[in-house]
Amino acid sequence: MRRPAGPSLCSMKCMKVIIYTRQSKHRDESVTHELQENACQSFAKSRGWEVVQVLNERGISGKTIAKRTEFQTALKMIKDKEAEGLLVWRWSRFARNTLDGLITLKSIEEEAKGQVHCALEQIDRSAMGKFSLTMMLGMAELESNVKGEQWNEALMLRLSKGLPPSGKVQFGYDKVAGQYIKNPEEAAILKEAYERYTSGEGVRSICEDFSARSLPAPGPRGWYSGGMFDLLDKVFYSGKISWVPKKGEEPIIVDGAHEAILSAGEWSAYRKSRKDRKMNVRPKNPRWMLSGLVVCGLCGSKMLSHSDSRGRRQLMCAKYNAEGKGACKGVFRRQSIVTTRVWFWLGAHLDEWASAMPSNEEARKAAEKALADSQAAVETAHADYSRYADWAYEHGILAAVSASKLAEKAETIKDAESAVESAQAHLASLVPVADVHERILEGSKLMGFSDERPKMWQRPDGEWEDAPEEVSEQATARLREALSLIIDTVVVLPSTAKSPRDPDRNHAEEVKIIPRKL
Repeated sequence: MRRPAGPSLCSMKCMKVIIYTRQSKHRDESVTHELQENACQSFAKSRGWEVVQVLNERGISGKTIAKRTEFQTALKMIKDKEAEGLLVWRWSRFARNTLDGLITLKSIEEEAKGQVHCALEQIDRSAMGKFSLTMMLGMAELESNVKGEQWNEALMLRLSKGLPPSGKVQFGYDKVAGQYIKNPEEAAILKEAYERYTSGEGVRSICEDFSARSLPAPGPRGWYSGGMFDLLDKVFYSGKISWVPKKGEEPIIVDGAHEAILSAGEWSAYRKSRKDRKMNVRPKNPRWMLSGLVVCGLCGSKMLSHSDSRGRRQLMCAKYNAEGKGACKGVFRRQSIVTTRVWFWLGAHLDEWASAMPSNEEARKAAEKALADSQAAVETAHADYSRYADWAYEHGILAAVSASKLAEKAETIKDAESAVESAQAHLASLVPVADVHERILEGSKLMGFSDERPKMWQRPDGEWEDAPEEVSEQATARLREALSLIIDTVVVLPSTAKSPRDPDRNHAEEVKIIPRKL
């Protein structure tokens, strides 16, 4: 009688096994971890095996073995001789990729000298048994692929109806009969968050304020920075639906069936602000009104604000701080000196600036014209692309030449679309002239200045007084936004005095304000 190719389940000695269960997504109709474990426990008990560990893989597909952390733990335990075998409910729990499954099985049996068993689909290691195993793993892969195709069909149907792929409840909306209806209270919270962030306030400050006011939050953790960014980054609030086909691919954006909370311009303004902050354009000291506007007079780098050993705010060149004297000799100045100089300048030029500024209506018309021009440029670029594609096809232009030319025209379209987004952002973030004036006057009080003279001034002993208290980040952001419409940069020049306490030193001449061109 021919000897069997592998050990029989009935004749095997008592061995130590690991029960492994996996469920890619939790659904009521799916096979639960508990059901899988009970079946494996019963099977192990009937064979007299000792279960040394139960590992549950949650929310992970069986297509890729490398991403399954609990499965990797089981493999390591077998390799380290902490267990002799792996027990699964069905072979589909072991793998849904035929090739990966067979390679892993061979590694366990030949390299680690372990065994793999299935509670409901028992096979031996004969030639026919190996063939059956290959068929079972193939069927598991086929089942997974069919489910994937069905899911993609359902997903595309939802997208065609303007519905998000997942169908989850979205903060800012109520889900009624499968549709997303704007929730007035939550929508107002989102609107405020977008406006405050776009005006320059940080998310931590916004979250602290929302928490203090006990505003409804999108999750049980309440308001926190990471969650706020996840929320604000959703294109859903601009009336669009986003879907990423595969990790690393560009998202597909389609019009949603729901009412937008943000206009196209407001969404563009937020995206621009988000991009600027990722590029470190956001002020390092968000509570100082001039953060981001002050530069070094030697190298043009931003001036950083920090506290000295006595708690006084000081400014230093960012390049000097990061790269040392070899990059820039450095410019240093008391923050209060620069602040005072700017306020004196504002007092002398604010009325002049206000009279020279275009009216609110003129500014809005100019912004609307810029938007219309940029939108027309996009249409022209698209038409040019289509004309060339048709012409190249009709005249049999070589594919390589045609592709190169089309790529250039596609880049032109991309640039034109970027210009539209910038124009939308500018139009959405227009600050009325009267509002700018009001913000600056409001800021003068918050920063400790009176109409006659500032409370920060140089004492007879040469020292400068700081503002009596620090204002909120929200108020500072409003003020900074207004100042940035008047002031282009504030240049801190190197001192020409013999010493910092030189009585003849003129601090005003060491700070140069460059206004924006009106």
